[in-house]
Amino acid sequence: MSLKRLVRPEILDLPTINVPEALPEMIRLNANESPTSHWNDALNHSLHRYPPIRPYSIVKIIADLFEVQCDQILLSRGSTEAIDIIIRTFCNPNKDQIIISPPTFDMYKFFATSNCIKTIEIPIHGDNEFNINVKDLIKKLTDRTKIIFISSPNNPTGTSVSNDDIKYLLDAVKGRAIVVVDEAYIEFSSTKSLTREINNYNNLIILRTLSKAFSLAGIRCGAMISSSECSELLKKILPPFCFATPVIQFIKSALLSKDLQATKKQIEFLIKERERVKNELEKINCVNKIWKSDGNFLLVKFRNIDTVKNSLIDANVVVGLLKYPSLSDCARITIGTRDQNNELIEVLDNLN
Repeated sequence: MSLKRLVRPEILDLPTINVPEALPEMIRLNANESPTSHWNDALNHSLHRYPPIRPYSIVKIIADLFEVQCDQILLSRGSTEAIDIIIRTFCNPNKDQIIISPPTFDMYKFFATSNCIKTIEIPIHGDNEFNINVKDLIKKLTDRTKIIFISSPNNPTGTSVSNDDIKYLLDAVKGRAIVVVDEAYIEFSSTKSLTREINNYNNLIILRTLSKAFSLAGIRCGAMISSSECSELLKKILPPFCFATPVIQFIKSALLSKDLQATKKQIEFLIKERERVKNELEKINCVNKIWKSDGNFLLVKFRNIDTVKNSLIDANVVVGLLKYPSLSDCARITIGTRDQNNELIEVLDNLN
């Protein structure tokens, strides 16, 4: 079934912006740019020219990185922009709904609300290890449900949804809703990416990012991976000139270099360090519980979060304090360097 019946009618009428990338030998008299630059540009970025409307030169590199085809991937300024684009493509304001399972990434509800879309919440709980029951999601589906967001591994709980469960959900809602699987932390998980399923489900969109495992959060580069049909629809409202020229050149340089070997080592270190920190924290009296995590962080429940918070502030240690009712006395702790983690452990151990 075509996805067009799920798309806002206004979007279908929009022309797709497809402009070939300008070649260096072209005489460019079409965009009202300055013909020369008077700024000291040591890196020769040609900053007097607009960047490409679409960053084609890095699309192929990132498509290869995530093992998909170029027509199955769209780049965005981080996953946050991608979430907004997906909601605006498929959801009619003051009519349609999305489904989420809190506690989860705040931006799903943020962009739904800012676009006048209702959010249906199906909470997950610590006494069930924060596992999502996809059958519960299916039961909540209505004629107004357009998107189901699943963060896997989930931020802030660190839990993953099995690929079999997600495929069950995709089959159940096919032709009725889009399933967005946010895989921002997938590199830290033993669960395989669902990118291999893109050709089997045209209602699947996968979010990937360079922010976490690739250590490029400051670059703001995310990816929407979906069927070519879905990508063409999303492309209609993807803003032009998304990426600045220096950002494009930096991404190209970083992903074509030997630094990817360093990335693999960094991922391996963080996974091992995550388990070491978990084991050390479990020995400390002020710690009540630590959940298993597939991310680069741990969700920790303390006996008294206020005491912990004050001690960490005094030591200049910042952790993620969480506002969800189901996460009272909990903090999300990012895995840092070994020295940073040891300092955290020492501060908490001194509370004993």
